[in-house]
Amino acid sequence: MSISARNQVEVELTEVRTGAVNSLVVGKTAGGEVLKATVTTDSEKALELKVGKKVVFLFKASSVIVAKDGEFKLSATNQVAGKVSEVKAGSVNSEIVIDANGDKISAIITKESAEKLILKAGDNVKAIIKATNIIVGVRV
Repeated sequence: MSISARNQVEVELTEVRTGAVNSLVVGKTAGGEVLKATVTTDSEKALELKVGKKVVFLFKASSVIVAKDGEFKLSATNQVAGKVSEVKAGSVNSEIVIDANGDKISAIITKESAEKLILKAGDNVKAIIKATNIIVGVRV
């Protein structure tokens, strides 16, 4: 299956916490980053999610917030540190490509936001992704 989501990060599951309605799924990338996804318990069962299983975390570039400088206290659990490897400015939006320990994370933000942050290659940033914006996929 081909999928339009630009961000397809392979992880190995390190924790699966089953709740009454939702489950928290924790995965570690090859580069050592920890990402968390929230899925329904039905999805957890259907995908047979277990510790040690290799899965793909999928999320749209428009679901990634880019933060630069300073520390933030945010409710978003996924705050991945990385360096900007590329900035593609468009007439309305810009694509920011972040290298996070070898994983590439793409973010689509407004051109105005990219200019306000003065983003350029080499900048240290954080890619912020809510756990509810991540879809878990299993390769077949």
